[in-house]
Amino acid sequence: MSVLVIGAYGNVGSHVVTGLRSAGIPVRGTSRTPGGGESPDGVEMVRLDLDEPETWPAALEGVKKVFLYAHEERVADFAGAARGAGVEHIVLLSSAAVVDPATRHSRSAVVHSAVEEAIRESGIAWTFLRPTTFAGVQRRWAPAIRAGEVLRIPFPQAPTASIHERDIADTAVRALTVAGHEGKAYWLTGPQALTQQEHIEVIAAVTGRPIEVVELDPEDAEPKLAESFVRTMTELMKTPCVVTPTVEEITGSPARSFRQWAEDHIKDFS
Repeated sequence: MSVLVIGAYGNVGSHVVTGLRSAGIPVRGTSRTPGGGESPDGVEMVRLDLDEPETWPAALEGVKKVFLYAHEERVADFAGAARGAGVEHIVLLSSAAVVDPATRHSRSAVVHSAVEEAIRESGIAWTFLRPTTFAGVQRRWAPAIRAGEVLRIPFPQAPTASIHERDIADTAVRALTVAGHEGKAYWLTGPQALTQQEHIEVIAAVTGRPIEVVELDPEDAEPKLAESFVRTMTELMKTPCVVTPTVEEITGSPARSFRQWAEDHIKDFS
């Protein structure tokens, strides 16, 4: 069984590649620019662009399973090509936006729902991974934290159960290598709901440097915040934050804490 990992240099895809290789599964990785990163030993890297159908056949040849990220414009065509090439199972990196009450009317929910539906209609067996906010979004504060600046942010009390990218990848590897995950959709979260401010406090504790946070009125933000973002954050403030046990149920290991993520990425903030 050979697995095609689309976006093999990505934050999640790179860990999927590592996990499959550790399990002894033959892997073919793809990138728009295959020479743009260091290829893991034993991994064939090929060029694939979901906007360029002519790059698909070579990537799909001999592949039985695919790890795919959401790409609204071409997903139906790609799924059709995958089925024609003999692909039997697609594991899709979708989003919790499609099920979270606070985000299910967002643009992200619309896009990911459309991608999921296209894959359902393709006739290929599927598994949908629906992670909540990636812990990695906290990198947006990294330049200011490294510079010792005050963080002026809107909605500092908005909670999320942010998830480590390795937990998403570990779940994907199980879905790709163990029978019984076909036709399942998994809502993936970290182990604990934290506010934006609490996320920053964890980073401060890990780096050993205090970080001052000041609440910013959304109207005063520069550049001006999109209305859809303000609506979503307002809903997050009013809706209980969901924490699921799914990562542990599938992988057998508890979801990694945000502190673990911050320790793994301390160089970003130091």
